[in-house]
Amino acid sequence: MKQLLYILTGMAFITACSTKDVPEPEFAVTPRSENYALGDSSFFYFTGNPYYITFYSGEQGAEYRYRNRITAAGTPQLEFTSYRQGGNQDNSLQLMISTDFPGIYDSASVYSENTHWTDITDRATLSTGSNNTKSGVVDLSDFLNDGKPVYIAYKYTGQNTNVAQRTWTIPLFTVTNVLEEDDRKMPVAASVADAAWAVVKIKNANVQWKISATNLKVTGGAAGSEEAESWVITKALVLNKATPDKGKPIKNMAANALASHYYIYANPGTYTATFEVSNTTVYESKTSVKEVPVTITP
Repeated sequence: MKQLLYILTGMAFITACSTKDVPEPEFAVTPRSENYALGDSSFFYFTGNPYYITFYSGEQGAEYRYRNRITAAGTPQLEFTSYRQGGNQDNSLQLMISTDFPGIYDSASVYSENTHWTDITDRATLSTGSNNTKSGVVDLSDFLNDGKPVYIAYKYTGQNTNVAQRTWTIPLFTVTNVLEEDDRKMPVAASVADAAWAVVKIKNANVQWKISATNLKVTGGAAGSEEAESWVITKALVLNKATPDKGKPIKNMAANALASHYYIYANPGTYTATFEVSNTTVYESKTSVKEVPVTITP
C-alpha cells in the first residue's frame, strides 16, 4: 500500500513539474509611506508569491521605462588627447568621419566613390609637441545620421622630403552621448580599446598605425623616406547610443515567499519605484508590473 502511495505521489509531482500551464503572478505591493526623509529606509510590503521579483528604484540608471532603451536623444561628443613628436612636416594628421563607409577595412573601400569622408580636424586641438594635449569637446551632432552608424578615423600622411616625418600618438579616445533630458553621459566608445580600431595601409608598409590596448601610434620615417599614408578607423559607432537601465533581482524561483523589501535613496526627489514580477518556466512567462510613487525630502 505504501509503495502504491509513493508511486502515485511521484506521478503527481512529475505531472505538476511538467505542466506547460504557468499561473498568472499574484502580487501586490503596499508602501509603508509615500514620503521619507533622506537617509530613511523606504519600506515596501508584499502579498503573493511570484517566482521572480525585480526592483527598479526609479533613480538614474534604474528606471523601469528605460529597461529596453538602446538609443536616446542627445549630443554626441568626441574627446581625445594627442602627442606629436619629431619631424618637421605640417598637416600630417587629419581627423575624419564618414556616415557611409561600408565597414570593409581596405584601401578600395576607404577611397570608394560611394564612401565620403568629412575632414573635421579643425574642430579639435592637436598637439604641437606637448604630450596628452586635449582635443576639447568635438560636437558630432551633424553626423547623427538617423541612428545609423558612423566611422571615425585618423589619417596620417608623411611626405618624401629632406626633413623627417612626424610621429603621432593618441593616448585617450572617448565618444559619449550626452542625454538631452538630464545631461547624463552614455558611452558610445569608452576608451581607445573600446573603439575597436582597424588599420588600413595605403602607402609605405614601414610607416603604419600601431594599435595597443592603451593608445594608437604611428612612427614617421627619417628624412628622405618614401611617401606614407595610413588610416586607423573605428568600429561602427551609433552616436545616439544609450545604455538600458537595470533593475535589481530580489527574489528568484528557488527562494521562499518575500514579505517585504527596503531601499535607501541617495538623493532627495520624486521617484517611481517599480516591481516587475513574473512566473517563468521553460514553456512560458507571465509578467506583471507594480509602481509605487516615492518622495524623498531633504
